[in-house]
Amino acid sequence: MGSVVETPSIVQNHHLGKPKPVRVIVIGAGISGIAFAYKAQFLENVEYVIYEKNADVGGTWLESRYPGCSCDIPAHSYSYPWVGNPNWSKVYVGAEEIFEFYRQKAQEYKVYEHAKFNHKVLGAVWSEETGRWTVKVQDLVSGEVSEDSAEVVLNCAGVLNSWKWPTIGGLHSFQGKLAHTGAYPQDLDLSGKRVAVIGAGSSAIQVVPTIQPIVKSLVNFARSPTWIAPQFVGRLAPDGRRTVYTEEQKEKFRNDPAYLKQYRREVDHELNSRFPNFYKGSPEQKASREIVEKSMRERLAKMDPVLREKLIPEFDVGCKRVTPGEGYLEALQEDNVEIVRTSIKEINAEGVVTSDGQTYPVDVIIAATGYDTSYVPAFPVVGRNNVDLGTRWSKTGAEAYFTCAVPDMPNYFMVVGPNTPISNGSLMPSIEAQVEFALSFLDKIQRQGVKSVVVSTQATTEFNDHKDAIMELLAFSGNCNSWYKGGSSTGRIVGPWPGSVNHFLESVRNPRLQDFEFVYATPNRFSYLGNGLTLRDVKKEDLGWYIQA
Repeated sequence: MGSVVETPSIVQNHHLGKPKPVRVIVIGAGISGIAFAYKAQFLENVEYVIYEKNADVGGTWLESRYPGCSCDIPAHSYSYPWVGNPNWSKVYVGAEEIFEFYRQKAQEYKVYEHAKFNHKVLGAVWSEETGRWTVKVQDLVSGEVSEDSAEVVLNCAGVLNSWKWPTIGGLHSFQGKLAHTGAYPQDLDLSGKRVAVIGAGSSAIQVVPTIQPIVKSLVNFARSPTWIAPQFVGRLAPDGRRTVYTEEQKEKFRNDPAYLKQYRREVDHELNSRFPNFYKGSPEQKASREIVEKSMRERLAKMDPVLREKLIPEFDVGCKRVTPGEGYLEALQEDNVEIVRTSIKEINAEGVVTSDGQTYPVDVIIAATGYDTSYVPAFPVVGRNNVDLGTRWSKTGAEAYFTCAVPDMPNYFMVVGPNTPISNGSLMPSIEAQVEFALSFLDKIQRQGVKSVVVSTQATTEFNDHKDAIMELLAFSGNCNSWYKGGSSTGRIVGPWPGSVNHFLESVRNPRLQDFEFVYATPNRFSYLGNGLTLRDVKKEDLGWYIQA
């Protein structure tokens, strides 16, 4: 009678590839957090929670409801690669319609079953001993503070999540109504009011033409010029932003998925084909500049020639985010609108005072001054060796590895981190690629006995050195003040990716494992191989699968 053979301690008694249970804490239920929820449907043994500071999903598209708020790229390029929306009403849609689409996707992907709304993350601390993050969270309704823990943290907060007031003396001494486009009060009535709009970025360019017809007077304080381009993908939008999809077109989108897919590909093809325009000195940059400048001059034909020249930038197209501001240049020439290039000295109880001593009395000030785009986390993130990510980035500037990972932050991944392709074309495929990047390491934690994984400092430094070198070839590094460079003209670029959208997708598709340091959960790193069987062997399922002919 044979004896029972005892399994050696080094051998784990399970089949190869059996996924161990893993918990993920996701921060943010915007477009990136919803994308993770979609991907999570296909994962095994993964439990997750999404902490969202707002009362609902949507992120920026929940918060940004200023007059005229809309996406400046075509709607069919602003949905996930894996799902189109045949029901977009127009080529370019407003914030409400975008929010509603992603709210529906959140319901479909079961975000509401996993999300805790009105919960603000206060901090995250890594434990090398346990291989887990402890995350402190505050319930904004009750005020209660609690702790949660997980092996993996996925930060989907992005960069447009913390709006900021302009640093202007006396701002809050103003006795009229003060609003910011990042948290615009829906009950603010501008009819017949004297209004000041501070800024000349994307939000200001949308606000000005929207409110111009209803206000008594409007002063737009724009200290620096910006390129106002013709509408992107113009051939698909013959009536500009007013171009609507007919019921017949939408019905064809609904009934012919292949047609919808091809249409969406054409839209993205045209957007992506423009990237060569960003190379300094290239024929494409020259042609782009000629087209945009000609368009601006034609649209500013009624303006005083001296002021018109001040509105035409000297820097390359793409140094700042190029905005197709339909109606903005025309609005500046209306009788009730004035554009002021002089810098603001201060704000007093009555209005705005410029550096030349002139005072502009107004009833309402709208700060269209954007967000904190430093990428510094809004809460402490403390990793290995007590390294605080916010402290580090406050000193060095944001610096990530392929936008997704950071040295000394094991099992911590970001979506829409530093140098995401945020102005290179549609952001949607890049969001999916970044989620997939994180999931590739989650898979190793589950199936290959990995306790923790972290990118090396050397790899991150070398990647950023190469990124900086490429940026010198691109308009992003031109001589203009831009949020890409932290609001300066000479700072290190933390905004766009140093290449095309397709360049990014191919760069992150197969992560360079040699750039990462792995710590294993068992003394022998190969314990994950298990007892010599695969799941296929256990199920006796198609054991000759490898035969090809």
